Parts: sequence; C-alpha cells; structure tokens
Amino acid sequence: MMLRIDSPLLRSAALGAALLACMPASGGQEAWQREVLVPGSPLRGIHGLAFGPDGMIHVGSVMGKALYRVDPETGASEVLVPPPQGEADDVEFGPDGTMYWTGFSQGTMNARAPDGTLRVLGRGLPGLNSLALDARGRLFGTQVFLGDALWEFDTTGQREPRLVRRDLGGLNGFDFGPDGRLCGPLWFRGQIVCIDVDGGALEVVAEGMTQPAAANFDSRGRLFAIDNETGEIFRIDTASRRRELVATAPANLDNLAFSTDDRLFVTNMADNAIYEVDLDGGAVRTVLSSPLTLPAGIAVSGPTLYVADTFSIAAVDLASGRVGDVSRSLNDSGFPLLAAAAGTRLATASPESGILQLRDTATAAVVARWSPLARPRALAMPDPGHVVVAEAADGGRLVLLDAQDVNARRVLASGFDEPGGLAMTRDGYALTESAAGRVLLLGNDGSRRALASGLARPEGIAALSDGTLAIAETGKQRLVLLDPRTGDVDTIANELPLGIAGLADHTTGGALTGVAVDADDAIYLSVDRDGSILRLRRY
Repeated sequence: MMLRIDSPLLRSAALGAALLACMPASGGQEAWQREVLVPGSPLRGIHGLAFGPDGMIHVGSVMGKALYRVDPETGASEVLVPPPQGEADDVEFGPDGTMYWTGFSQGTMNARAPDGTLRVLGRGLPGLNSLALDARGRLFGTQVFLGDALWEFDTTGQREPRLVRRDLGGLNGFDFGPDGRLCGPLWFRGQIVCIDVDGGALEVVAEGMTQPAAANFDSRGRLFAIDNETGEIFRIDTASRRRELVATAPANLDNLAFSTDDRLFVTNMADNAIYEVDLDGGAVRTVLSSPLTLPAGIAVSGPTLYVADTFSIAAVDLASGRVGDVSRSLNDSGFPLLAAAAGTRLATASPESGILQLRDTATAAVVARWSPLARPRALAMPDPGHVVVAEAADGGRLVLLDAQDVNARRVLASGFDEPGGLAMTRDGYALTESAAGRVLLLGNDGSRRALASGLARPEGIAALSDGTLAIAETGKQRLVLLDPRTGDVDTIANELPLGIAGLADHTTGGALTGVAVDADDAIYLSVDRDGSILRLRRY
C-alpha cells in the first residue's frame, strides 16, 4: 500500500482525533465523543484550472459546486463563485478578463464579467466538460461522459451553440495552437488529436497513452499532455507525431495550465491537489492537497477503514489516521462512491458507471467484477464471497451477487424509493430510503416492515453489536441511533457538516454519506462538505 504524498494536512492526520470536544447525546442515556480521524480541506475535488489576470489560479469543482481562487505560491484559497452557480469542470479567461466555465452536471456554459456579473451562455448540454478560446476570441466547449460533442458558443449568449462535431471519443481538456487548430486528448481512445474547428478535419498527433486527460500549449507553442492513469506528462511534437516523457506526477491527474512565465501547474483528483511540475528536472511541488477528496462509502475491516473517495479508493489506519492508496485507477472502475467489506475482501462500486469490483485487501487485486448494475446506491457483504447491492434504477432492487459466478444475480427484494444505505442485521437487511425518509427491514424470511419514517434524507447506515442502527440523517445534518425493536430514534451528534451547499438532495448526484462501525462499536462517518472522516465513541 502506497502512502499518499506528504502535506501539512496529512502530517496532522494523526493529531486530528483530539481536535473536537465531547458531544453529549441529546436523547439517550449515553454521551458520545466526536473526533476527527482524517482532517478535511476547503476544496472538494478540483478539475480544470486557469491563471487569471490577477496571477492567481482559478480552479473549478464539480462535486463541490464551486469555483476557487488559489495563491500559486502559498496555496491559500478562497471561494470565488459559491455553490451551486460555481460548479465548474474547466475554467478559461478571455482577453477582457471575463471568466468562462463549464457546469458539468448542470449542462451549462457560464461567464463572469470583471465586475462580477454572472451569465449563462448555453444550457441543456449535460456533461459540458472542457473549454477554450481561440485567438479570435471564439469560445468552444465539449461534452464528455454524459455526451460526446464539440460546440461553439456565442460569448454574448444571444445565439444557440453551433455543433462542430459529434462522437469524438471524449475530447477532454484542450487548447488552441499557433496554427489555429484545437488540440486535445480523446479520453476513450488514448490519443491526442488536433481539429480544424471550421472544416471539422481531425488529425491524430499522438497515440498510446493510457488515459489522456488534458493538453495545453505553453507561450512558445509547445504542446504538453497529461495521462490521468499514470501521472505522466508528455511533450507532443505535432509535426512528427512523437511524444516525449518530461515528468511524472502522482497518478490521477485531471488538467494543466501554464502561468505567464511558463510554470506548469496540474490538478490531481485523488489528492485534491494542485502541483507545480518542473519540466526541466521533474520535481513536483505541492501547492495544496488533502488526505481525502470527497469520501463517500466507508467500510471497516480489522484495523483499517476503507474509503470510496470518489476519485480513488483509500485505506485509513484507525490507530493513526494516516491515509494510503488502494487504487487510483478510474480506467476500469468509474468513480467509486460505495464500499463494503468482509474478511479479506473489499467491494466498491460506482453509481455513475454501474461497475462493482471485489478486491483482495492484502494485494488490492480485483478478484471479481460486475457490470453494468442498475445505478447501485448501497452495498453490504454477508461473507467474503457475496455482495448485496441496492440498485436505484428499475424500481429499486436488492440483488445478491456471487463472486464464483458473476453472471448469477438473485433479486432478494424490489420496490424501493432511492436507496441511501444498506446494513446487515440479525433479522435481515436494513435499508434507508433517502427520498422517502424511511428505514426498512427486509427480513430473512421475505418480510418487509418500516423501522422508522419521517427522517430527513437518511443515507449511510451500520449496525452496532447490540443491534442498534447508526444512521446519517443528512437532511438534518445529524447522526442518530435507531432501536429496531421500539422504533425509538436518539440523536448522538448534531450540526455535522453533511450535504454540500447547493445540492438540495443526492438523488441526482453527489456523495452519499457513509457510516461504518468497528469491533468496539466506534462509529465512523464520511463528511462530504469538508472531506473529513469523523469517529464517535461512547464515554
């Protein structure tokens, strides 16, 4: 297991457990101590970046729904455009100082004038991902993942976008070169291409990359590209169609930008980081980073808490809080948001891709894989060889999967309203219905009954040793204990930083709050608003 790159936040992780004071229970006879196991950070999964006229880095977040301004020397950051308007996958500046950005899940092209006025230049294009201005000031943007097309946008917002070309293969972060052509990577084809945006002609100028994510020109007209999967940074000679490795940064790179003096900065999704990369010597300097990016599903196995961290799978040592990597690869997994564990097996899944993977925790090797699943939203493992998945699509289903026969799918129950969490109990499976505000018990005998109702967006759920259920009630930013015998609900933690601002619910996206319990009945909670992991223990 590889430990993540060093940062002040990572060095402080072991001390985080002493940061918060004891928090008494509001309804029960016991009190609980709330601790920070892994500290958070101000940013939530950063992507495209650009230098503004002020010399600051402007970087966008899709999951955090915000645009940030970052000092490239100190890493000090502030929110520039708050949620939800600030949702940004890529950022660019026009000659007059206007800032443009793409709203990936909102399907919008946006602009902010130098005086702060916000405008929407285009709508109805889900998956708007990357953008760039050509030398004449024309604005272009692409749909990726939720679409596959290149569009030209009117910077005044008065005309409808013009379709340039469809079915490119995932044209991600791109730039315009000295010859006026648009050059960038095709995420799904491992190529770097250059496109005539007027005639539509496309030329492949480099091939053989694993997961090319972005390409940009420096002030001398040299093209550089990054590989998300490997962390490699290449110089691309478009004339000879050759690529040269010039540096390697931590894997899971998303985008890059050059400062006015040609210093290269890259974003990393797994580290929630901005790095400066020395193209001459290959040194990597951390501008800012955090131990986790956007933790969602979590699962305890022995001394380790496994975290589906949206852009990676992480492992947290429960004694020290130190964070290590299980996998940073998005090439075959999508974006992991769900987790469950049993014995030496770890299951993770992506609602976005419908892929579920089962790993050996000793080696991190994938031992079984299922795809596609119908929008998985919660996982549980009755034993190391089986996974139970709660699917949100097709009316909501609970499906048993067998690692020995990945084609066998046994439906245990159906008819749910947006599952939010799943836990094994002595009597069956406890399922939270996020939209309906209910907790159901799906009995081993095929029965079904409501354990609680009237909750505000219940999500993660886990069972303590006495059968009590710990539930994240995200809509009220609290953690509650539910007695399944009586239906009594007691609050044990209030005012938790749950639910990203601007995201009214998690039914269309976002990271579900994860809950897990260890052998000593300590409760762990993933926090999406600041990217931390909390631990609650009785005292």
